[in-house]
Amino acid sequence: MNVNYDELILLAGGAFLTVFGIGKLNEREKLIKSGVKVEGVVFDIETSWGTGSGARSTMYYPIIRFVTADKEWITEKYDIGSSPAAYKVGDKVNVIYDKADYKHFMIDDMKSALLGPIFIGIGATLIIGVIIYFFINQYHSLR
Repeated sequence: MNVNYDELILLAGGAFLTVFGIGKLNEREKLIKSGVKVEGVVFDIETSWGTGSGARSTMYYPIIRFVTADKEWITEKYDIGSSPAAYKVGDKVNVIYDKADYKHFMIDDMKSALLGPIFIGIGATLIIGVIIYFFINQYHSLR
């Protein structure tokens, strides 16, 4: 059995992405079942610079403001950013928040609905690709 580090890293990455996607799906389902749905607004956009693919990249995180059922104003940074910015200041968004923790919320739109399945799909593709590559390599090394 010849396994190299690249295969192990890709396999671990695929497993991480799959588990992360499942976690996002579960979090979304829990918030939809027990959370409170309100309308919010993109109050501001926070910019974060990082390094991605060897170059500097910019991520945009919306700052969301909404009023809870208890008439409390919440203004919080959304934990999922994008590049380019997915929202503009002033955009109205549907928000689902946790009654026990107002700061735990999600934007209820198609992007957040697809986030979990996309990560699961990418992770599963990596895992399957590594497994196929491994068996093809083993078959060729036996010849």
